Amino acid sequence: MSDLQKPGLLKRLFGRSPDSPPPIPTAIPTAIPTGEPEAEGSPLGLRLGHRPVLHEMLARQILDAHLRNRHQLLDRAPSDLQTVRPEEARLLVRAMAAAAHANGKLDGIELGRIRGKLRSSTLDEEDQRALESSLEEPQCLEELVRQVDNPRLAARFYAVSLAAVDKNAPINRSYLRYLAQRLGLPADLVVRLNRQMGLRL
Repeated sequence: MSDLQKPGLLKRLFGRSPDSPPPIPTAIPTAIPTGEPEAEGSPLGLRLGHRPVLHEMLARQILDAHLRNRHQLLDRAPSDLQTVRPEEARLLVRAMAAAAHANGKLDGIELGRIRGKLRSSTLDEEDQRALESSLEEPQCLEELVRQVDNPRLAARFYAVSLAAVDKNAPINRSYLRYLAQRLGLPADLVVRLNRQMGLRL
């Protein structure tokens, strides 16, 4: 007789001898886990142990990480150019110009907003003059969007565009909705940015 045919070994492996009748299936508990530990002697507690509690803890950790990431994406002053790198500042100023031209023209108010952001940016005077001279002929939006390489920059791109335009103009609202989609911004982040910048779409 081989080792696998020995009743003692089979009983240790499978909990019964090969000649014993198969166990009668027991009904699966119908109680719905509530996240609270089951009583030690209850059927669900015997079968699942502390799994509901562990699942709840894991879900909370995932949610906390998700919310932390959202807070990181949403800066306290997402349209502020005083702390961004020069290459990002140049892109964001061009983003403002593109947004201002969405209705077909760049008016004096929009130009003043862009100049204000430009003056407060980390760019030197030469860069500022070069960008200001190009405001009347904005770069193609698709070319600008392709330069956005991280979620934080995408959020800033949207925020400065929002800061540049008349928020009450329907065409600007349509542009902002399209821009949020092109940037791939999560819907909840867009809502928070809109509220922070004084807009409700």
